[in-house]
Amino acid sequence: RPVVDDGARRDDRSQRFDGFDRRLTGARARRAESRETGTETQMNRAEKVEAVSQLTDKFARAPIAVVTEYRGLNVAQLSDLRRKLRAVNGEYLVSKNTLAAIAVKESSAAVITDMFTGPVAIAFGFSDAVSVAKVLRDFAKENEKLSIKGAVLDGESLGAKQVEQLATMPSRDELRAQLLALMNTPATNLVRLLQAPAQQMVQVLHARSQQEA
Repeated sequence: RPVVDDGARRDDRSQRFDGFDRRLTGARARRAESRETGTETQMNRAEKVEAVSQLTDKFARAPIAVVTEYRGLNVAQLSDLRRKLRAVNGEYLVSKNTLAAIAVKESSAAVITDMFTGPVAIAFGFSDAVSVAKVLRDFAKENEKLSIKGAVLDGESLGAKQVEQLATMPSRDELRAQLLALMNTPATNLVRLLQAPAQQMVQVLHARSQQEA
């Protein structure tokens, strides 16, 4: 056959391969994005068992787990939130509601089962519950698409407003700083404070908190 025909066939095969490669690359990119946002829909049985096992472990180790709705947040925003939660020993995980419900079924976290509706993600706090609540509150102020549905704190169910109230409390680091400040108070002033009547002590502490606010 003429050489030109071979070249034409080779060009045709090359074009078909390039088209297939682009489709494969696009599919891989979509799967990678799905993994990043946690929105993959196809899971085999082994993957589901592993996911439930991981969730069960996280609920058992975390003093607080905050249920949020993340509808509309993009990959960059989710990555930013995850980074901020990691900084306070937290973790943000998007999960299928059915798997999350199975994971909490036999635990004290079962009180939040009713919150597993819609596109839900769970923020786990493994040390300081207040710090996790603060991160979520501040992030939600800057990103209205994140909403707090509620939480479980040491087996107790919290509503969205209670989580916001928790975020107003001093974090563990803030409490340490206050204690250090008290320890650095001149001895004479500390003695006077300790010897003062209870009502006067309350007034002094209240005035100090107002100055620091």
